[in-house]
Amino acid sequence: MKFEIKHAILKRDSVDESFELIDPKNHFKNDEYLVGIDSDTLIGMEIILSAILNNDFKNWDKIKENDQVSSFSNLLLKLGYKKEEIEHILNEI
Repeated sequence: MKFEIKHAILKRDSVDESFELIDPKNHFKNDEYLVGIDSDTLIGMEIILSAILNNDFKNWDKIKENDQVSSFSNLLLKLGYKKEEIEHILNEI
């Protein structure tokens, strides 16, 4: 199953600090409010969603509720992914 997170780019104007929405697919042309998420978090979310949809977690049962997970990168490492596997998943997205 293919899942797509609709996204656009927010570009900060260096002069007045305002943001320009770059939305080539027009996902958000009628939206009044949007939420900004940094690129690393968005990529991490896509990887996690892809793994959930593919039931592809290697060490899911080893993650405990009280584990300190400070970032998506940390979570992927705890789930047993290696750098090469993350690169492969990113290429599929």
